Amino acid sequence: MHTWAEALLGGVGRLFEIGLNRSFYDFTVLGGGSLMFLKVLYRSMVAGGTVLAILPLRMLLKRAPKVCSYLLWALVLYRLLCPFTFVSSLSLLGMFETEDAAQIQMVETEFSEVQMESGAGETPDIQTEGQTPGISREEGRNRRSRLRMAAHVWAAGIAAMLLYGAVSMTLLSRRLKGAVRLRGNIYLSDYVPTPFVIGLIRPRIFLPSSLQETEMDYIILHERTHIRRGDHIIRMISFFTLAVYWFHPLVWAAYYLSGKDMEMSCDEAVMRKMGQDIRADYSTSLLNLAAGRIFPGGTPLAFGEGDTKTRIKNVMRWRRPKPVVTGIALAAVVVAAVVLGTDPKAAEAGNGGLRQSMGAENAELRQAAETWAKAYCDRDGATIVNLSTPQVQETLIEEELLSGEAGDYGFGWSSPWPWNSDTDYRIVSCTENQTVIQYYAWTSDPHVTVWQELLVWEQENGEYRVKENSASWIYDSISGSSGFAEAYGAGINGTPIDYLTNGAGEALNENALQNREYYQDLFAPETAARFLLNLSADESAVTVSAGSRQDDGSVEVTVSFPADGGSAVMKMVQPYGEDGIWIAQDAGYLFFQF
Repeated sequence: MHTWAEALLGGVGRLFEIGLNRSFYDFTVLGGGSLMFLKVLYRSMVAGGTVLAILPLRMLLKRAPKVCSYLLWALVLYRLLCPFTFVSSLSLLGMFETEDAAQIQMVETEFSEVQMESGAGETPDIQTEGQTPGISREEGRNRRSRLRMAAHVWAAGIAAMLLYGAVSMTLLSRRLKGAVRLRGNIYLSDYVPTPFVIGLIRPRIFLPSSLQETEMDYIILHERTHIRRGDHIIRMISFFTLAVYWFHPLVWAAYYLSGKDMEMSCDEAVMRKMGQDIRADYSTSLLNLAAGRIFPGGTPLAFGEGDTKTRIKNVMRWRRPKPVVTGIALAAVVVAAVVLGTDPKAAEAGNGGLRQSMGAENAELRQAAETWAKAYCDRDGATIVNLSTPQVQETLIEEELLSGEAGDYGFGWSSPWPWNSDTDYRIVSCTENQTVIQYYAWTSDPHVTVWQELLVWEQENGEYRVKENSASWIYDSISGSSGFAEAYGAGINGTPIDYLTNGAGEALNENALQNREYYQDLFAPETAARFLLNLSADESAVTVSAGSRQDDGSVEVTVSFPADGGSAVMKMVQPYGEDGIWIAQDAGYLFFQF
C-alpha cells in the first residue's frame, strides 16, 4: 500500500475512533457532515479491500455450492454497516502497518484542528509550529472547506439514489394494478415478464400470466426460497447501503455480484429440493423468462431474475455436491470471516474504537497528561513546573498563571477554576506527542464553564515534558456550532456541567431566589439556556427558541447558529419548584445539517 493511502487509513481510522467516543460532536456542521463523511470514507476503504479479497476467493469456490459465495458478501455488508468490529491476530488489516508516522501525524493533526475550532469566525490560537509539517492554517482551512463540499456532494448522491428507488417502486406499483391472486401470496399479472418478490413485512410473489403450468412448481419454490432465507430483506438493506456508498465502484461490484450469487444459490436450492433432474426444464424456463426484464437493479423492495446466461450455465453443470466439498467451502468462508471481518489486535485498546498501531494511545504520555491535569486543577505549581520546559514556564509566568519561586510555586487564579481534580477534567485525546484536555471551571455563584488546553510534549531521558502549551477560554461565550460541540461533546447529563448532579443546582437556585434581579435570566427557559450553556449574548450569532411546556413540565429549546447552519436541541427542566430556576438537560436527540 502506498504511503499516502496508509496515512489516510491511519488518520481517518483515528478520527473514526474519536467520533465513536464523542457522538455528540458528530451531529454538528463541521462534525456531522464532514466527519460522518470521513467515517463513510474509512469504512468504504476497508470494505473495498474486503471486496478485492473476496473476488479471487469467489473464483476458487466456483465449483462449490453458490451459497458459500453468497455468504462471503455478508462480510462486505458487515464492514459497511456494523458500528463495531471484532479483533483478531489473523486480521488482514494487520498487514498494513504504516511506517510513515509523519504522514499519519499530518492527517490526524489537520483534522484535530476541526475539533479545536470554536465556530463561526472564531479560531483559538492553538496551532503550534510542527503540528502539521508543511501545511499552513489557511491551507488546512481550504482542505476542510473542500471536505465540506465533498460531504454536500455525497449527501446529494444519497438523495438521488433514494429518489431513483422511490420512482422505480412507484412505476412498478402502477404496473401491478389488476394483478389476480392465484393463491396465498402468489399473484398473476399480464404486465410482468419475469417472476419477482416485492414487499418487506408481507412479501408477495408475482408471476407472469404466460407461465406454463409445468413450470410453476419450481418457479414458485424458487421465489419462496428467497422469502424463507430473507433475501428480500437483505436486498433492501443492500440497496440502502449502496445509496450511502454510491461513490465507490467496488461497492457497486459487490451489489451486482452478490445478486448473481443470491440467484444461483437459490437455483441450486430448488434443484436440491425437487429431488429429480429438472435442469433441462429449469434452464428452458429461465431462457423463456429472460426477455424483457423490467426491474432495474436499484429497485429496493423488488427483485426479479437476471443474468440468465450465467444462471443457465450454473444450472446445467450442477451436481449434488459431496459433503467433503461443502465442508471445505464452508471452512474457507469461516476463515475468510476471521481474516476479512476482524481488525488487528492493536485496535483493542481504548473504548472499542479503531486504533491503528501508529495512532494508538501512548500509555506513558497518558499518565503524564493525567498528572498535568490533576496538578492544573489542584493549583499544584511545583508539579506543573516539573512537567514543563523552561520556555513553557516563562509563558505561564507571562500569562500570570504561574508565580512564586522554587519550593513555593503558585498556579492559577481565584475564579473561575476547576475545583475537583477527580471530576473536573477529561482528556479528549492523547496520541503521539499531543494531548487535548478539557476542564470544567467554576465560579463561586456557582457557574460552570468549559476550557480546553492543547499540550505538545517532548521526551527527554525517558520523561515527558510540555514544550508547548495553549489554552482556550472561548467556551465562556460560544458563538459557533463546533464550539458548542467541543464544550458539550460528552452531553450534559451526568457530566460536571449537569447542575442536577454536580451539587451546584441547589446553591445556584438559592442565590437566584435571594437576588432575582441579578439572576433573572435563570427564570425563563431560553435565557437560562443561554446563561448555563455559556452561549454568546449576540443574538445574531446564536438564537435560542423555546417550545411549549410538556406534560412533565419540561421545555425543549433549540439552539441555532445562523452563521454555519448548525443547531441542537436541549431540554430545560425546573426541578426546584415553579418559582425556581431552569436547568439544562440532554433532550435525547439533536438536529444536524450537512
